[in-house]
Amino acid sequence: MSSEISLNAFRLFIAAFGALLAAHLLGLTNPYWAAMPVFVVAQPFREDILIRGALRILGTIVGAIIGFVTIHFLHEPWLVGAILVLTVASGAALAYWIGTIYSYGAMIAGLTCAVIVVPAFGGHAEPFQLAMDRFWCTLLGVLAVTLSTFLFTPRRAHKHPLRLDHSLTATAGRFITSGALVLLGFVGLIYIGGFLGIGFALALSIFPVVMGSMPNPAPMLKYMPAGAAIGVILGLIYRYIGGSFGLDQTSMVILAGIFIAIGSMLRAHPRTAPFGLDTNMIFLLSAEVGLPGHSLSLLAEGGAVLLAAGLIATTVYRYVLKIPALTPRS
Repeated sequence: MSSEISLNAFRLFIAAFGALLAAHLLGLTNPYWAAMPVFVVAQPFREDILIRGALRILGTIVGAIIGFVTIHFLHEPWLVGAILVLTVASGAALAYWIGTIYSYGAMIAGLTCAVIVVPAFGGHAEPFQLAMDRFWCTLLGVLAVTLSTFLFTPRRAHKHPLRLDHSLTATAGRFITSGALVLLGFVGLIYIGGFLGIGFALALSIFPVVMGSMPNPAPMLKYMPAGAAIGVILGLIYRYIGGSFGLDQTSMVILAGIFIAIGSMLRAHPRTAPFGLDTNMIFLLSAEVGLPGHSLSLLAEGGAVLLAAGLIATTVYRYVLKIPALTPRS
C-alpha cells in the first residue's frame, strides 16, 4: 500500500472515529450516524468536499423536517406510508435528474426522512429526538471529514456541470422503481414489525434512493452485495467480541475503532473502494455501533434481512436498467 493511500486511510479513520467518539461523549442517541458522512463526504477534490458537506447538512434538515412532521401530525398508517414513499421516491428521481454532485442533497433528504419515519413508526424512537440526533450527528461527521481532509485535498481544475441530460422518462422510471421498493418495505414494516420489520423497511428505503439517484448504478449493483455481506460479518464479529469480554458502551466505541480502521483502508484503496463504502455503512448500521445493541442472534437475523432487502433492490434495478427508455444516456 502506497504512502498516499495509507495517509488517506489514516485521515478517514481520524475523522470517522473522532466523529463517533464525539457523538458518544455528547450522549447522542445514534452515534454511529456521525461516522457515516465521513466515508461519503470525503472526495478527491477540495471543492467537492465543501459541496457534499453543505448538501449533506441541507438535505438532512429538509428530510428531518418532513419526517418529523409526518410522524407528529399524521396518525393513519397509509398516510404515513404515502408520505414516506413520495419523499424517498422524489429524492431518488430529483437526484437522478440533476445527475451531478449537486444531486446529493435531494438523495440525502429522502434517506433522512426514511431513517426518522421508519423507526418512529415502528415504535422504537421518538421522532423529534431522531430528527435532532440526525442533525447533530451529520454536523459532527461533516466537520470531522472537512477538518481532516480539506487541506490535504487538491483543487478541482474545472467546475461541475449543473445538470446532465437525463430524460423525463428515465427520471419517472427511477421514481416508480424506488417508490415501489419503499412501499414493499413499508408493508413489511406493518406485517413483520419489530426490529426485523424496521430493518427491512429501512433497507428498502435506503438502497433504492441511493441506487435510483445515480446516473449509472451498475457499479453499485455489482459491488454492493459483497460490501454489504462483509459489513454484516464484521458487525457480528464486533458484537461477538464485545459480548465475550462483557464490554460496556464506551469500551465498545473504542473497540469499533479497530473496525473503522479496517473500513478506512478498504475505502481508501482503489481496488477495494467500490465496495468499501458499502462495507463501512453496513457495518456501522448492522453492528449498532455506540448503542447497547440487540442479542447476537437477533443481529444475525437482522443482517440476513438487510442482505435480503439489498438483493431485492439490486435485482429489481438490474431488470429496470434493461428497459431502453429507462437506461442512463451515454
